[in-house]
Amino acid sequence: MNETIDLSYRSIKEILVSIIVGFSIGLSVIVPGISGSSIAIILKVYEKMMYAFSNLFKKFRLCFIFLLPIGVGVVIGFALGFILVKLLLSAFPFITICFFVGLMIGTYPILFKEIRGEKINTNRKILFAMGILIPLAITAISLFSYADNSLADIGFGHYVLFVIIGVLISLTQIIPGLSATVLLMIFGYYTALLEGVGGELFSNVRLLLVYVSLIIGFVIGILLFSKAISKLLEARRKPFFFAICGLSVGSVFAVFLGNECVEIYNGWITNVLIRDIIVGVVALAIGFTGTFLLYIWDRKKQKNEEIK
Repeated sequence: MNETIDLSYRSIKEILVSIIVGFSIGLSVIVPGISGSSIAIILKVYEKMMYAFSNLFKKFRLCFIFLLPIGVGVVIGFALGFILVKLLLSAFPFITICFFVGLMIGTYPILFKEIRGEKINTNRKILFAMGILIPLAITAISLFSYADNSLADIGFGHYVLFVIIGVLISLTQIIPGLSATVLLMIFGYYTALLEGVGGELFSNVRLLLVYVSLIIGFVIGILLFSKAISKLLEARRKPFFFAICGLSVGSVFAVFLGNECVEIYNGWITNVLIRDIIVGVVALAIGFTGTFLLYIWDRKKQKNEEIK
């Protein structure tokens, strides 16, 4: 990563852009399909953000000031996303999940642009295939290991698992195209964690420790991997994105095969809701259109910059 990256804000517009990036990151923690790092790439903030994370202790004041508007956006996005998603999932679970998957598929052009026209050798095929298989493998393990992924009866092993999940969530905020909530859906804990935030959270120590474990894991992941990912992007960008594109594709299949959707399918055994399936397909198309328009906007912006 270039050591001369300028993190200073020169205008209110630049601060607002950082808040928008933070807002998208906050949403991505709650809303499946939204990738905060993909939005950061589109808005030309990604490399600065990675540099600030990886140099936070070396240049604390400079990096902290740059990250502060992003942090404000994260809090706003997380709060609004939490309220909205909790309402939607309780009323229309399958339709909501389809919409979120559509959002994720809509980011594919942004990701696949990185590998378009590149030479496809055996190593890159393997990286792409491994990317597809990893979320599917996690889904299979989750399905067979956790028959009831609730937070009602948790022990020490669960806290260790949530620290690991927290680390993985941090990677979804660093690596473009990955979604934190898709990851939680794959493990089968998304709904449980969403419903766990309520009036009794701070009176239930065991439940509170679950979220503390997630936060600890997230912080560890950001501090450990932001610099490594930055160096990997610089040294092996194309092979890295072959793996990322595979992960994004595998994540879509993993969501529909994961615990969250399996519970919905079980409810359809006695009463198949054709309406939900049809509306779900429409919702997926709407979600795809929403994020695909960001790709179109990014292309037009780049063309205008090239003309200038």
